[in-house]
Amino acid sequence: MRPGPVRDAPSADLLRDFFSRSPAAARAARLLAREARVDLELAGEALAHFAIAGGDPEIRPGAADRADFALHLPRDAVLRLTALEDGEVGDIGVAFLALLLERDPALKVRVRLHAPVSRLVAHGYLSVLALGGVRVAVWLARNGFKNPRAAIERLMRHRG
Repeated sequence: MRPGPVRDAPSADLLRDFFSRSPAAARAARLLAREARVDLELAGEALAHFAIAGGDPEIRPGAADRADFALHLPRDAVLRLTALEDGEVGDIGVAFLALLLERDPALKVRVRLHAPVSRLVAHGYLSVLALGGVRVAVWLARNGFKNPRAAIERLMRHRG
């Protein structure tokens, strides 16, 4: 059995380890286009970004060229998400979506969209939400979203 991540490591390292260790994260990442890019604003740390390289997710230093969106991830949000490395895609999806609606600033994930909905769809983000299955669909319905696309369209109000 491999040792777990060091919880006091930088957030970028925790995320890198999460994507390398979590079967659910790897399964979800396979649905993303190789052009998919997400800037990661990690509280108190240098800017990083998520990208797909050879079909595998990577956390790289610095801003992405043509990021689809930017995520502001407080440390506690990173810890909460990376603790789910053995979770299913639906578990991780619901945890992430809940952090978007969180009121506590130590946990609230903020999104600034840069791409139009058409590019988000083309890059596979709706497919990742759909992979979350019934668990994500029920969470979306309970929180006032008709479907995954409605969730993305609501986020469009936060375009950067």
